[in-house]
Amino acid sequence: MKRLLTIICLLLGATASADTLEFVRPPYLRIGDTVGLVTPAAKLAAKTDTALLRGRFASWGLHVKFAPHCCDQSDGYFAAPDSVRAADLQAMIEDPTVKAVIACRGGYGSVRLLPMLRLQELRWNPKWLVGFSDLTTLHAALAHVGVESIHGTMPGSFVFEEEDLAAESLRRALFGLLRRIDVAPHPLDVAGKARGRLTGGNLTVLCAACGTPEALQTDSPTILFLEEVNEYVYRVDRMMQQLLRSGALSNVQAVVVGDFSHIAGAERFGADAYERVAAHLRPLGIPLLFGFPAGHDILNEALYMGRRAELTVDAEGGHLVFEGEAAEK
Repeated sequence: MKRLLTIICLLLGATASADTLEFVRPPYLRIGDTVGLVTPAAKLAAKTDTALLRGRFASWGLHVKFAPHCCDQSDGYFAAPDSVRAADLQAMIEDPTVKAVIACRGGYGSVRLLPMLRLQELRWNPKWLVGFSDLTTLHAALAHVGVESIHGTMPGSFVFEEEDLAAESLRRALFGLLRRIDVAPHPLDVAGKARGRLTGGNLTVLCAACGTPEALQTDSPTILFLEEVNEYVYRVDRMMQQLLRSGALSNVQAVVVGDFSHIAGAERFGADAYERVAAHLRPLGIPLLFGFPAGHDILNEALYMGRRAELTVDAEGGHLVFEGEAAEK
């Protein structure tokens, strides 16, 4: 019955609620698979060495297929016009040889593609969609379609001069080796245990989606992940007010707080971003885990968005465990 309801909603262009939606889990990658690289938001830096990107994936045993306009520099801030970037992304979604679609970078622009995309295709031919920051828009859209995705680092952020822990985390997630993430204790933590479907991402993008078809979906038990970069403390405070007043956090069972990087204005506001986030969330009486290593920092741990997980916060720190067994190493 649940599967039938999902199919009917998708055929009618509607979305089922998260408690009735049967989420699809794309197949994990295998050696010899092909990944498709796209730029749905800002364009790649002109100096990007695509041979290095191809070499990184080759070291994982994967082939790379660049979208036709992946490296274009022709449209100002964007690589190409919206319709062209959307066509590139849709073609990768529908390409049977591509097993994961990875955004090269964030910035801004993914939301401009939504009216031109047919993301429901991923229910019938599931594959991983990967990215973070601005790509929170696509993760949110996939939550309404009912397809798991990966919040993780992107090729535009790969490090080649030293060990790239974020890229290694992405590799493990793509191959199904991600099961549990442990975090050291943080003074702002609130102890407890919760279960729910993981959702969230960039705070600015989540707030921008309020009132849209991609609005944060928390009508079933949810673990919310938040991260932010290059903002002011007062804006973080305002966005937290928006999430709370909109009712978006009404069914959130726990919150995982990732990196809030390069946040200005703490001295003037009298508190830093983490303290303001904690002040807004503590009255909810739910477990809170701070210091989670995901977002715009060196160690950007990959996360399975849309997957059920269990969060434990205690004196030893935090433990996020994803539902289901990891693949064989």
